[in-house]
Amino acid sequence: MLPEIANRKSVFPQFFTGTDIDRATLGQLIEAANAAPSHRKTEPWRFRVYRGAGRDQLREELLDVYGRDRDDAAAIAKKFGTKIEQSAAVLLIFLHRDPRESVPEWEEIAAVGAAVENLWLSLATHGLGGYWSSPGFVCGDYGAWPGSAENERCLGMFYLGHPDMPELMRPRGDWQEKVTWVE
Repeated sequence: MLPEIANRKSVFPQFFTGTDIDRATLGQLIEAANAAPSHRKTEPWRFRVYRGAGRDQLREELLDVYGRDRDDAAAIAKKFGTKIEQSAAVLLIFLHRDPRESVPEWEEIAAVGAAVENLWLSLATHGLGGYWSSPGFVCGDYGAWPGSAENERCLGMFYLGHPDMPELMRPRGDWQEKVTWVE
């Protein structure tokens, strides 16, 4: 197995050091994501990068999407606000649906997943860690995120930072138990 794949892991925001990530590095990560395959070359991935003071805007947008008047809005603000604060940058991941709908939606969602995996596999090269989170209220309907187009749907947040974490076990089941051979 390729080392990039074998060593890929989720690094949660509580294990980030607080060190900034420069814009050029973030650009290289998104460039790697942009190399993902997509049927009919729709390239349906879009990213919104929040870093520095921009993270304050993300906190506000999260509350707008969640609903400020809900009884548990303060708890949600604290939970996600902490993760955002611990992260050097947070990428919002969007599906930008082909307006012609030339391919099934699931194929475009899979392409976005491939783009995120490319980004994820590139993190170690830069000494970074990351975590893809997709809470239900974030991944809503088309056009539900502030400033998103009618054909865009948020598929989650990717928290990024420089990791400082203990080595954690990452058990996987045997791949051979997940395959049916038809020969």
